[in-house]
Amino acid sequence: MNACEFFLEQYNTVRSIVDDLFLRGLNNDQLRHQPEDGLNSIAWYLWHTARWQDYANTLIESNRSQVLNDEWLEKMRVPRRDVGTGMTRQECTVFNQAVDIAALREYWAAVGGAVREVAQSIPPAELSQAVDQARLLQMIDDGAIGNDRAKWLPTFLEGKTKGWFLSMAVWHMAEHLLGGVVCVRRVSGIPVGL
Repeated sequence: MNACEFFLEQYNTVRSIVDDLFLRGLNNDQLRHQPEDGLNSIAWYLWHTARWQDYANTLIESNRSQVLNDEWLEKMRVPRRDVGTGMTRQECTVFNQAVDIAALREYWAAVGGAVREVAQSIPPAELSQAVDQARLLQMIDDGAIGNDRAKWLPTFLEGKTKGWFLSMAVWHMAEHLLGGVVCVRRVSGIPVGL
């Protein structure tokens, strides 16, 4: 098993836990619910992790476009192109009220397919290559960074490898969708796994 095959095994495992155990059976109101300061809605966590995976794909494969385009923005009723880092509670509330949950679930699935394509197509030898610094600096110009509170990202991400960004699809998803969603469900009185 090479590194990309290992990644796919881990990615598919976390995705199936999220989809089958943490998201299945939740209604739109439960997905939109923003319980208290410090926690976002489950819908927001789903969107944020999908946005990061979608954007990271373009850093791993520089000729790849994001899944997100004007059609998806309109379909999801989300006017934001950014990855969500640094959003205020009020911005999250606006997102929760506007987002079309069915379209968000479709976007989540489409991004998952794109991540799998990237993992299957990248030669394992390229995983140790640093991503293009110029593309990281473009985060501000192309809208991946949506506010001043996230302008630290290009500097933080400088020197990170394609393998780091690929692995982020697993650990970032686990952080928010296994960790954050469990917290939201618990404080909201929604049992896990129903």
